[in-house]
Amino acid sequence: ARTSMRSEQYSRAQDLLDQVVVIAPEYSEGWNLRATLHFYRQDFSRSISDIETTLRLEPRHFGALSGLAAIMQRLDRDEEALRAWYKVLEIYPANKQAQESVIKLEEKLAGSRT
Repeated sequence: ARTSMRSEQYSRAQDLLDQVVVIAPEYSEGWNLRATLHFYRQDFSRSISDIETTLRLEPRHFGALSGLAAIMQRLDRDEEALRAWYKVLEIYPANKQAQESVIKLEEKLAGSRT
């Protein structure tokens, strides 16, 4: 599935990942990779759904939380994005992307409140 995604064969990747989540529904990375595929395809509602399953199976999956934060930012849901980035930092304090995103979002939100 990863190889198919890298070569932008998204339909093939979708077929493979659909099989993964059926065969191994408790494998969080199958759900997370399918969420990533949906993200690439700009299908944010399906991506969020798979992220929620990933986090139910593995609550400390900082990659899934990062994906959720990125989606919330794309949807201009900055407060939700900020909460997701904070969760990433609770798990992985050295995550540079989360650190930078928190600073930018805090500044943006502070500016919108004044």
